[in-house]
Amino acid sequence: MSETEQQIAFEQQLAIEQQVVDKVYERLNFMRAQARELTAEGHNRATSGPVTGLVERDAMVLRAAAKLSDLDSQEEGIVFGRLDFDDGDVYRIGRLGVRDENREPLVVDWRTPAAAPFYRATPGDPLGVDRRRVIVCEGPSVVGLDDEVLSQKDVDGVVGEGALLRSLTRRRGEHMRDIVATIQREQDEAIRAPAHGVTLITGGPGTGKTQVALHRAAYLLYTDRGRFSDGRVLVVGPSTVFTEYIGRVLPGLGEDSVHLRAIGELFEGVTATRRDPAEVARVKGDLRMVRVLADLAWDTPPNAPDRLRSLDADDLARARIEVRKRCEALGIRLNGGRAIAAKVLSGMLDGKEIPDAFLNAWWPPLTPQDVLPAQNGEWTVDDVPLLDELAEILGRPETPKKAVPEWKLRELSSGARLAETFVVSWSLNDGWQLFAPGLATPMAMSGQSMDSNDYWGAQRWAAAIILREGHKVTGWSEGFDPYGEEGYVPVLAEPLPVAEAEEPVEDVYLHVILDEAQDLSPMECRMIARHAAHASMTVVGDLGQATHPLAVESWPELVRRLGKHEVRTLDLPTGYRVPQVIADFAARALAPGIEPTRSFRPGGTLEIRRVDDLAAAVAGESGAVIAPDRLAMSLNAIPVSQVKGLEYDRVVLVEPADIVAAEPRGMNRLYVALTRAVGELVILHTKPLPAGLTH
Repeated sequence: MSETEQQIAFEQQLAIEQQVVDKVYERLNFMRAQARELTAEGHNRATSGPVTGLVERDAMVLRAAAKLSDLDSQEEGIVFGRLDFDDGDVYRIGRLGVRDENREPLVVDWRTPAAAPFYRATPGDPLGVDRRRVIVCEGPSVVGLDDEVLSQKDVDGVVGEGALLRSLTRRRGEHMRDIVATIQREQDEAIRAPAHGVTLITGGPGTGKTQVALHRAAYLLYTDRGRFSDGRVLVVGPSTVFTEYIGRVLPGLGEDSVHLRAIGELFEGVTATRRDPAEVARVKGDLRMVRVLADLAWDTPPNAPDRLRSLDADDLARARIEVRKRCEALGIRLNGGRAIAAKVLSGMLDGKEIPDAFLNAWWPPLTPQDVLPAQNGEWTVDDVPLLDELAEILGRPETPKKAVPEWKLRELSSGARLAETFVVSWSLNDGWQLFAPGLATPMAMSGQSMDSNDYWGAQRWAAAIILREGHKVTGWSEGFDPYGEEGYVPVLAEPLPVAEAEEPVEDVYLHVILDEAQDLSPMECRMIARHAAHASMTVVGDLGQATHPLAVESWPELVRRLGKHEVRTLDLPTGYRVPQVIADFAARALAPGIEPTRSFRPGGTLEIRRVDDLAAAVAGESGAVIAPDRLAMSLNAIPVSQVKGLEYDRVVLVEPADIVAAEPRGMNRLYVALTRAVGELVILHTKPLPAGLTH
């Protein structure tokens, strides 16, 4: 085929895909109009109807706003793929599922099983796919196509040069992009792994571990939204710089309910960004700190009175030891021990009543910050697990409970409430949905398989699910779902049991994703284990990048630290971001026994220069300057301790010898720094390079 014929074929295929994309945007505009109508209806309900109008309005407006946000966040590049199957079916793959006016799919959501062959099909195992096409859009315009023929058939209209290689040459921006259009088979297997237990994803720099972990969060929310929504998924990263860098990936995939936290942010009210020196971090990260913190918490507070009637300081010290002994025997935390303290003191005074003023001073309610004040007014990342441990030791101060009248809850609260019984209602996006008692999210969704007017069909569908739960439906009455939407409430053959009220539990995560997990200290693992006590986990890391002085030597050791047992391991051996020339040089800094990553990316440049004046040399360079922490401020550079997980097109790395000398795992830290460049790496040094890096 001549070049002119190739161009004509390309333009013909471009026009075909543009017609589909145009239709998708028409439907998006229609869906936006529906959401705006829902907003207007919600406001109208507040001015007419029963007293529940305020709740219904708030719920409807909230859901409509969420729908609009969902559509807006995923509009860019909403269609990015096409699958041509050997049976003649053709699917377009995108960020969001979109149907036409006849309920036929225009775009298949990337997380559905139907879209899996887009990521998993290979020429050796085509999964029924003749052609896989990547569609490149800028806004609503189709600007590029890349085809890959996976079968032995003659496929008409093949264009492009390969989507993966094209994506690898994209320049990096200030924030991480999603990889939803270019996920590879090994990455897709990790993304779609079962949610239960621990999924361990390992791999070297540039293998896409972090992107895989974030796409996994989006996948879990899509496949089991009733379980994981409402902030039940937590992603933990190594630093606030890192979490800012990855912060746009999940919203770009349509998910904004995930909690994204750095290790230094896991204690409420504290944001720590600075790490302690290695020798201090080693002490703070050791499990022996648990006993040290407990003794510190139970010790006499500063400024506590040292005399009560006939009791002197020694008597009061013995009394405190006795109070602790009784509390620990009964499982009572320190802040719950006031009554026992009063009883012990009263016993030592022959039954005399203890004044409240004395108890307030001698056994005051304590916060972790009261017990462990910040040094020089600044918390470090290594302090955060200590504060979290103290919160566990201290417990909450005893406070009286105040009942809130039901009428106040109904009229003044906003957002979803817990369903008191089963309710089936219609959702524009999810079709008929069934709510269960005690849940604010659906236990089942019909999708678009039933029409919004098929009330009888919806009731039969819901009755079958409720029967599986052990309850027989004998009839239906009108009611409202937790969001104020009109729905149908079943009449049950036997009434539901009345559950006893439970204390609210904060931060109950059902899935926790740990990135750069190889660097977690024992105390950090202990803190995360408390947050993830009821959670399945995705653990992501690379032992070659372990820099904490108490980092694990093996993955089984880390899993034990986290208190988990069931583990599946998925390795990502291929690097797609770091060029081969840089990856090969960086591998010289790898610790013995760590397998180097196989780089898939060609190109890249490496330049090593010995200079006399670092400041002058850096001033003449462009790109991201990475320097030892002690030099970073003077050179206006990024501290090497903050670059883990980040990538830059061009990196200027300053004084490798100082990076190695600064900490016990300095070579590991240098390996991290060397693998941040995805295009060009320039090394500037005044001192001799570390052993192994010299030519």
